Amino acid sequence: MYTVNTQVFTNLNNNTIVNFTLTQAHKAFVVQFIADVLQNLTALNASCVTDDDEQYFVRLQDAMEVLDNLQMLYATADDDSAVFTFTLAQAAQALLCYDTEYRECIAEQFEDACNDAAANDSTFANLAANIFAAY
Repeated sequence: MYTVNTQVFTNLNNNTIVNFTLTQAHKAFVVQFIADVLQNLTALNASCVTDDDEQYFVRLQDAMEVLDNLQMLYATADDDSAVFTFTLAQAAQALLCYDTEYRECIAEQFEDACNDAAANDSTFANLAANIFAAY
């Protein structure tokens, strides 16, 4: 069961998470994080073009998957009110739907970013755990 802010939901493992609201600040944080990941992957792949030792793109497929997820999050933007309407489950998909070790890499980076943000805003302390529980 899902609501707009996904305050009460059941994830794929039938775990129920109660009383967590994905705020606009959280949503902006997720979007910015995903955009930063895409920027870093783009820079890495661009460097492959100019590096004579590289014979292939290192993370091109990952970049395309991250771009798809960023577009999915952008598609939930309400231009009239400047808000994102994506759910906790969509945030989880954008952060965790990748194959192999790349999912673990992004998850670890997101946890670190949330921990850093929690130093200034305690609502970020459990953001990663609540998003990951929705996957």
